[in-house]
Amino acid sequence: MFFEKVKSDILAHNSYVVEADGEMAVIDPRRDCLVYTTLAEARGANVTKIFETHKNEDYVSGSRELARPTRAEIFHGAQEDFGFGTDVREGETFNLGPIELEVLETPGHTKESISLLLRDRSVSSDPLMIFTGDALFAGEVGRTDLAGEGERPRMSEMLYTSLHEKILPLDDGVIVCPAHGAGSVCGGNISDREYTTIGFEVATNPLLAMEKEEFVEYKVNEHLYEPPYFTKMRELNKMGPPLIYNLPHLQAISAREIRSLAGQGAQIIDIRSPTGFAGGHIPGSINIWRDGLPLFMGYFLNYRDPIILIDDFNLGLGHVARHFVRLGYDNIAGYLAGGFADWFEQGEQIGRPGSGPPATSQSIWTIRQSTSLMHGISTTGRRRAISRALTTSMSGIWRNIWMRSQRINGSLPIAMSGSKEALRRASCRGTAFGMS
Repeated sequence: MFFEKVKSDILAHNSYVVEADGEMAVIDPRRDCLVYTTLAEARGANVTKIFETHKNEDYVSGSRELARPTRAEIFHGAQEDFGFGTDVREGETFNLGPIELEVLETPGHTKESISLLLRDRSVSSDPLMIFTGDALFAGEVGRTDLAGEGERPRMSEMLYTSLHEKILPLDDGVIVCPAHGAGSVCGGNISDREYTTIGFEVATNPLLAMEKEEFVEYKVNEHLYEPPYFTKMRELNKMGPPLIYNLPHLQAISAREIRSLAGQGAQIIDIRSPTGFAGGHIPGSINIWRDGLPLFMGYFLNYRDPIILIDDFNLGLGHVARHFVRLGYDNIAGYLAGGFADWFEQGEQIGRPGSGPPATSQSIWTIRQSTSLMHGISTTGRRRAISRALTTSMSGIWRNIWMRSQRINGSLPIAMSGSKEALRRASCRGTAFGMS
């Protein structure tokens, strides 16, 4: 048996490849799927089966994209009305030579969630590993809030049942392969461990030691922020995302063309460091540093207007494009030819923090200030307070939201939960978003 985990950096998404006797299965593939066909070619194998453990909210599924060149069949849980693929139910099995994958219906995170139990029957009939999707993570369990506030009690009860009746009764040595790792927004506090086992989770995961009533109460009252782009992900992953066939080709765009496009509503994204952006930038651009793109683009960007990248040397833009594709931003269009230096050399206007009148100077937001401001306020209250604060602070020409890409009370930086439209309007006046 050949086994490999494929990690998507920063998003902390895990997909898995299992192969035996020339047949390969891929579990929870990402959209830029060349990695899987490359592995298949290296093994002299064919991808014949693709499994989706659940309808993902934090990235665009790659199932349809991978099925196009491989002609593999897509399988997913039966309790959702998907626009593609084939339903599977409890107890169904699939074989790759001596490898058997058994379906366990494990709802709770989503109603159609499934887990896949793997046995290598050439060695033993005992389970070897389980692919748990977003039901069980290292040190954490799945969110139960994404079906809506009114559904949280029911979803929490379903998750408890799935864990205690389907997953935890497995042998202690069974390897747990979750769909996300540390840093993912799909769990409150996922541990930074590459792998874990049933026995280790039973011994160390405090949520698994709770009685049902305590567990449900905890999950119902858990406060995890839902990024605004989740709605788009649910829509795409339910009906099936459009095929892209390949990573997008980015057009080289001149400084003059970018000035014109910016006036027509194009989203100008400066991917340089915050210090580089502070030294000078294109007026109307938003600064999200490269490694921050997967975490924060979903808060600021829309899926309608073209996206244009600004960098110093335009190196590694193919890897940058992957971040946009994984979140469904197929409207990424191009980059500034010649880099930011070309904008300067063409004599175009340069934006600089603090260059406006005193009333329009920067507002600096730190994690400490945001935490202090929001301490003791409910989630709804936090959103309203931040919305008012951001709308006020963005009324001038220059403003800067300067935050670490860390968590506050198990969620993403709270200053991100303000008015998205206010943030978007502010983007046409030179907003910076960086890391302190």
